[in-house]
Amino acid sequence: MKYAIPVHHGLLSPHFGQSTEFMIVDTDSGITNKETISTVAHNCGSLPRLLSGHGVKVVLAGGMGFSPRMAFERSGVEVVLGVTELDPEKAVLAHLNNTLVNGANVCEHGNEPCDQQGQHHHHGHTR
Repeated sequence: MKYAIPVHHGLLSPHFGQSTEFMIVDTDSGITNKETISTVAHNCGSLPRLLSGHGVKVVLAGGMGFSPRMAFERSGVEVVLGVTELDPEKAVLAHLNNTLVNGANVCEHGNEPCDQQGQHHHHGHTR
């Protein structure tokens, strides 16, 4: 199974939508491969398409807005939010072992839609 985790300097980035790097982790009974991919600025739907195109089946994130969650759901990708484990590999292993501790979505935008250009409305999030 393939996982995607938004990262910044190799650690979990709390806001999915602001991430420009994602760690892709392949698993079997443990981690078999990992790579970090870089992305450019995105619009609603581009990151879910990119990651599902890489074969990702699970996204682990601290927070994510409504539009990308729905795009992942339509693509059959599971989204786990409220992840607090900063080490992406530890987070994946904990998810595999059903021991991942997660809390509230740290970036809840409710049912906020994208504008006509496909851009999220700015909420003042910082890294």
